[in-house]
Amino acid sequence: MPQISVETTIESVNQFLSKKMYVLALNVVSTALQENPSATELQALYGKVATESRDFYTAANVYDELVKKFPKHPVFLMDSAKAWSSVGEIEKAILYSKRAIQYSNSSRQSVLALADLYERNNMADEAEGILDSLAENIDGNGNYHRLKARLLIAKKRYAEAIDYILSMLHIERNNTRISKLCFLLSKSYDCLGDYDKAWEAAQKAHKYDESPFDEHEFFTQFDKIRTFMTKETVEGLIEGPTTEVAPFFIVSNPRSGTSLLEQIVGMHSDVANGGEMPTGSLLQSKIATMTDSFHSWPMNLIDVSESDASTLSRQYCLDGNFFRGDAKVVSNKALNLHLQLGFLSKILPSSKAILLQRSPLDNAVSCYMNNLIAAGLTYTNKIEHIGRTWVERKKMSDHWLEVLSIPMMEMSYEHLVANQRSETKRLIRFLDLPWQEECMQFHTSNHVARTISYDQVNKEMYNSSSGRWKNYEKHLGPLIDIVSDYI
Repeated sequence: MPQISVETTIESVNQFLSKKMYVLALNVVSTALQENPSATELQALYGKVATESRDFYTAANVYDELVKKFPKHPVFLMDSAKAWSSVGEIEKAILYSKRAIQYSNSSRQSVLALADLYERNNMADEAEGILDSLAENIDGNGNYHRLKARLLIAKKRYAEAIDYILSMLHIERNNTRISKLCFLLSKSYDCLGDYDKAWEAAQKAHKYDESPFDEHEFFTQFDKIRTFMTKETVEGLIEGPTTEVAPFFIVSNPRSGTSLLEQIVGMHSDVANGGEMPTGSLLQSKIATMTDSFHSWPMNLIDVSESDASTLSRQYCLDGNFFRGDAKVVSNKALNLHLQLGFLSKILPSSKAILLQRSPLDNAVSCYMNNLIAAGLTYTNKIEHIGRTWVERKKMSDHWLEVLSIPMMEMSYEHLVANQRSETKRLIRFLDLPWQEECMQFHTSNHVARTISYDQVNKEMYNSSSGRWKNYEKHLGPLIDIVSDYI
């Protein structure tokens, strides 16, 4: 069979990425790499797909291999720095970023990338020093202006941030950049307690975002899973082998404390943090060809054989080997676990799951006022969609509690922040691990969580975000109607 050209592969993958169809993109580039494993362009494309699908461990290792082949390539160095930053290896990320500056002759892009890295990891003074050195020759650079605004916010100079962002909005014409600036404006107003202006800025941010969202397809999938995955069906599905490592699923919504919980448990010497592992989606995509089933997902699970289940289980564990070391437990907080927990519990019977819930009103406000669309969560563009998603995921959690046989435990975000010690001890007991006091010192970790919550999980526990929705109550009528049964 003739090989597909590299150019065609790149074009196809980029089209899938533009539509946030990450699994299809990965399948295309993986197939091309099997035919041409030494192609540098395909390796770099694989790293790009891994990064955009938030598989940062894979991206880091892919770019590291490219850096070994091309140790003075500034783009590969910068890409590797971003990936290692995303998995919490900050010192390595800074080293690579500085090398990128060296070999790019201090290009503006590479210098800004280092400043971005500093700001995202609470090194505001270092970031400010870099921005000050660039200030005289930076007109029209959107990355610089957004980073400048973020830095003002990080330094709690909110009034200055507002003035600066408004001046940028006055001249900005690109809708995507306008949206990003408006999210920063919303945060600044919120920090000053001007909640009406904060909400208005968030609405404007969503108005200028053009990401498509298929409402029917998105919400239909929940009912489809619940209808098929009855207790009787689940019990009849083939089970994978017992594994030496125990997968630990943190099942929750974004902005519900998953990063916090993972960092707490990750302080334990027997636990490795996997972050938002995309492995479940990748394994799901393989089932159709593996089983040669006539059924579509999830009905094709009935055609999974014992050999198939063993293969899928082994692949999941291999993906975790990137970062697990000698850990007995590997966490996964992927945001689609509500839909995949049934499938994963069958191929990984040694797994356990935490069903973490946050108040639907606080959760919805946080999702709406942060730029989650950039991470592919396009349902967050409307407050009503966020509410419906919260309800559907809660129904999925309740369904799994009824039909699955793996150990599961419910936990409240509000209880976790109010009762850190007792809830953390309950969590460690659930994982059958001995207590380690280090779990109470999660904010001192050198492994910095790189998510939208990066500026929160490296501080001591606080509960100021509980009840935040009350600041926006007059804007939440449609949301309250949707989640009224759960408040």
